[in-house]
Amino acid sequence: MTKEKVGLVKTPLDDLTYKVNGLAMQAMRELRSGHKEEFYQHRLVELCLSAGLKAEMEKRVEVWINESLVGYLYLDIWIENSLVVECKALSHDLTNQELHQVLVYLAATGSPVGMLYNFGKSTLDFKRILRPASVQDWQKYLYRVIWTPPDIKLPPEDSITLNTPIRFSVVSDFANEPAVIPSVPVRESVTETAYSSSGVDIDAGNRAVDLMKDAVKSTYNASVLAGIGSFGGLFDISSVKEMKAPVLVTSTDGVGTKVKLAASVGKYRNIGHDIVNHCINDILVQGARPLFFMDYFATSKLNPEQTAEVVTGIAEACKESGVALLGGETAEMPGVYQPNEFDVAGTIIGVLEKEAILPRKNIKTGDVLIGIKSSGPHTNGYSLIRKIFANADLETSIPELNMSFADALLAPHRSYYSLLSPVLSEIKALAHITGGGFIENLPRILPDDVDANIQLDSWETSPLWNLIQETGGINTNEMYRVFNMGIGMIMIVEKESISSIQTQIPEKTFVIGEVVQGTKKVNLIT
Repeated sequence: MTKEKVGLVKTPLDDLTYKVNGLAMQAMRELRSGHKEEFYQHRLVELCLSAGLKAEMEKRVEVWINESLVGYLYLDIWIENSLVVECKALSHDLTNQELHQVLVYLAATGSPVGMLYNFGKSTLDFKRILRPASVQDWQKYLYRVIWTPPDIKLPPEDSITLNTPIRFSVVSDFANEPAVIPSVPVRESVTETAYSSSGVDIDAGNRAVDLMKDAVKSTYNASVLAGIGSFGGLFDISSVKEMKAPVLVTSTDGVGTKVKLAASVGKYRNIGHDIVNHCINDILVQGARPLFFMDYFATSKLNPEQTAEVVTGIAEACKESGVALLGGETAEMPGVYQPNEFDVAGTIIGVLEKEAILPRKNIKTGDVLIGIKSSGPHTNGYSLIRKIFANADLETSIPELNMSFADALLAPHRSYYSLLSPVLSEIKALAHITGGGFIENLPRILPDDVDANIQLDSWETSPLWNLIQETGGINTNEMYRVFNMGIGMIMIVEKESISSIQTQIPEKTFVIGEVVQGTKKVNLIT
């Protein structure tokens, strides 16, 4: 039997509020005071979910005035489709301003009671707030808490009277469980209903953001002023003032048809690593230090878990190289992409001193080429790979590789930034071996009067390349024009620098060739 709470107005949610109070106290005990509001909000949601409660964070409620959608309310936490929870982290006591905010939320959702928590003091402060009985008790506070898109202008506040039709629309994220219908008139979201019928699911996009945002925020550093949730990312570049002649370097790229292979076996996270590391390497060849990254994910129909898996991989790769994932875009485009297909692209911004731009102008005959291993095909040649192995079981274990064929092919494109940044001053040029292989990429860094001779037996190659070549019946020249063949990055250095550079790089590297007199070509020497 539930013990009656003396002095409290009874509501249908008393047992629920009692339970949530206990979880809020637990969050306070774990985190203590001193954090931002969202830390407590996120932890309370986690505790609610662990306790078997349905909890949504940043729940959106549409606000309609007359017949126009004018903006949105965002509830900190919406529990069991019935309870409003507002979290604060204030150093002062709760005031009427916070109470009024909850009153509006109660009117908007029809919930009979809301909980207002302040985690900002040494002990948890909370208030139990009942839904206003009269419209004037909340309507006068609406303009203080409504969020309005930049392209929408609210009617003048003094034009809103007690008789002005104001409606709210709450859409549940839980399948087959409609939200509580407010006591005020509700207008169903025309925009979202029509959009959903066209194949675009806004709620799925919001869920994808919820799933990925912690991973994204883990990449932030002191230079990030605004990231996820903003219309544009803000990055403080004050540090470039310390540079003599800073130059910004940017690159945009995609993963290519490797995404189809990933989709066919349901493995997505490495695709996120691919796009980041490819872009990092592309600006590294000019000597740049990466600053921040922006991603673009497009698909036919949004699968929040799939999207979050890719973006989590992006965040992991960014964090490994000290790059801020400043923002991005998720696009759902039925009719443009085939069902179950997706694409991912990214843009990176880096910086370097003007005098340090690679390649340098002193490349000459007698310089040597040092290669660093790739982790697999990286992000190139997958159209050919997919054609060759169209009927193969990719999950079959390949003894020579000690893994499945799928795992070998989906190994993420590695980043060379941490390896090479300490030795950039000793390097004359770098070539990232991507689409076009050796034949197309090396000439991009050569002067007009030299060639690059490549000794083909000078490095250890994976059995994967023999398997691809033999199965596809591909000649050697084409293999080196399409694939990286086990070498993902090539340095051109003075012969006298070989020992110094190989000592500083903490993995085995290979002297694979030399610069000779010529006409900007690559010669494969067997």
